[in-house]
Amino acid sequence: MTLFVLGLACMIASIIAGIIWLSIRKKTELANGIGVLLLTIGLFVASIVLGLVSTALYVEDDQGGIIVKKFGTDLPSGKIIATDGEKGPQAYVLPPGWHFFYWPWMYDLTAVNNIDISQGKIGVVTARDGVTLPDGEIFAESWDSPNDMMDGEKFLSEGGAKGPQLTVLPPGQYRYNPRLFQVDVQEALEVPIGTVAVIKANAGEAFKGEGETAPDIVNGVPIVPNGFRGIWNNALTPNAYYLHPDAYKVTLVKTVKRVYSYTASHVNNEGNKNKQDNSIRVRTKDGFEFPVDVRVSVKVSAENAPYVVAMLANPDADQNKDGFDELENRAVLPSLRSIFRNSAEDKEALGYVSSRSTIEQSAFELFEQDMDKFKINVDAVYIADIGLDKSEEGKRLLQTQTDKKIAEKEQETYEEQERAEMARANVVKAKEAADQEKLKEAAKAKIDIAQSEASAKIALAEGEATAYTKKMDALGGVDNFVKLEALRMISEQWNGEVPTVLAGGSGQANLDALVATMLKQEAKNQNK
Repeated sequence: MTLFVLGLACMIASIIAGIIWLSIRKKTELANGIGVLLLTIGLFVASIVLGLVSTALYVEDDQGGIIVKKFGTDLPSGKIIATDGEKGPQAYVLPPGWHFFYWPWMYDLTAVNNIDISQGKIGVVTARDGVTLPDGEIFAESWDSPNDMMDGEKFLSEGGAKGPQLTVLPPGQYRYNPRLFQVDVQEALEVPIGTVAVIKANAGEAFKGEGETAPDIVNGVPIVPNGFRGIWNNALTPNAYYLHPDAYKVTLVKTVKRVYSYTASHVNNEGNKNKQDNSIRVRTKDGFEFPVDVRVSVKVSAENAPYVVAMLANPDADQNKDGFDELENRAVLPSLRSIFRNSAEDKEALGYVSSRSTIEQSAFELFEQDMDKFKINVDAVYIADIGLDKSEEGKRLLQTQTDKKIAEKEQETYEEQERAEMARANVVKAKEAADQEKLKEAAKAKIDIAQSEASAKIALAEGEATAYTKKMDALGGVDNFVKLEALRMISEQWNGEVPTVLAGGSGQANLDALVATMLKQEAKNQNK
């Protein structure tokens, strides 16, 4: 504007100079006239140049030029941005460089900086002008290209709607018209490892599946394919996403293993210690009440996360500010309390303690059935401790059981000792019997040997007798045999002397005497 005023002043000055020159041309010399003419021409040219400069605008590389027209037809009712040369803010944005003939009396020109969306951010766009959104819609339809959306002329000429735009600006730099668009920079959706993002879309087309393709309705909310309005049936896995934070409500759900512990000193998933006694208390049929420390391990899978969100909203939120998340408060804990209280109704206290493994297995099966209603996977159910000894009555009951066990053990010891003594006596008795049996066997063996020897001698004698009989028969009688034997024995015993018995007689008497003499001689030999 300043340059325009300066140029206009130069033009006026040149006109005045021309008039002055015409008035004094007859009084001055020719040289002076030429000088004045040249000055007038120079001033006129300078005014033209200054005037042109005053209509120019230079836009930097990282800027855009905004035009406001001062004169022209009025904008239609409800419109604030001109597209057909009406007066007011123009949709067109000047690109970088020099722009001329925007006369200051006709236009206001302003250079504005481009908007820069850094990494990890998004630009949330709201249009101040455009067609009115249909009834029931709160977000304008998405654009294929964010750059096309940010082109004001194209946006308005192609039916862009006023209000929140479903399309967001990903990281980058954008030239835009701030008279038409408001851009708010916000955080992009970042899904960390160990979690998934469940999306509830408040914008988009309604899913119209029927029959087998009809969407599941959970708590009045449809579970639909991604891209439609409702809870998307496929959660978003760890990554960065550019979604409108108001059009797409995000619930982050942990998919890692969750361990819930119910003891006298409770520590929840976030490590917050609750001094309240959160153990599960049971009452047996014989009237004993005591705590049971229970630990469970559960998991929400990525494919089931949308159903869990539909039933529990945000399963990791601590809505009651009591140290329990929603999954624990509305699903896990009520189920466990019911299961363990029911498990004690038909058991006596000592029987409950002794049935620990059975109760644990049964609790796992029942808990798994309950959690299946919430699409929650169960890994394990553990009984860490049964606190029957937490009360004086319980201590006394356990003491009687201990005393009974001690007595039973002592009785078992005595019986074992008795059985050992009896076994030892049986061993000794068996050993003695074995020894007697050995003696019997030895005696029997001796008898057998003696009988065998006697039989052998008898057999030998019988053999010899038979031999003698055969010899006597061969010699013609006993006498001849005796004589022959006498001669044999004499020949074996003869020492060169003639027995005196033989020298003095003959016959049977001599034979008897000879036998007697030989026996005496044999006796002497034996004594020697």
